[in-house]
Amino acid sequence: MEYVISFAKALGMFIVGLTAFRLMGSQAVGRLTDFDLVIAIAIGALIAKPLSDPELNPWISVVAIFALVIAQIIISWLSLKSIAFERIIAGKPIKVVDNGSIIMSGLRKARLSKNELSEELRVKGFQSPSELQQVILEPSGKLSVFEKSKQDRAPKDNI
Repeated sequence: MEYVISFAKALGMFIVGLTAFRLMGSQAVGRLTDFDLVIAIAIGALIAKPLSDPELNPWISVVAIFALVIAQIIISWLSLKSIAFERIIAGKPIKVVDNGSIIMSGLRKARLSKNELSEELRVKGFQSPSELQQVILEPSGKLSVFEKSKQDRAPKDNI
């Protein structure tokens, strides 16, 4: 009987977790901001707690999970309404390459080394920053890369 109860709790908490992420919207999982990541970790911990502690009432975790979902929805809504609030929650883009030159202050701010930037650019098919007009590190952690026009490119050199 104990195994059946554990199975039912696990299945129930899985459904609660899945429902929570569906309510937050697919953008919350598809592009995790720092805030969304913290919410996801907290929900994971709240799902695990009643599964590992048979004495804990699962409804306590369910209520806490939905409190976090409501907080995430409200903060996402406020971020849509206010650019300043969005920057506080999600951060702002950081320019790391401008007109083919690496911006060291941008790399320091992003805590990104030249080697890591070079690796990311190679993955995107570029051999050198000199091929690029701008590279911006987005708050989601992804790089936006804007190529120079063909006539603006200098001879290629490796970083």
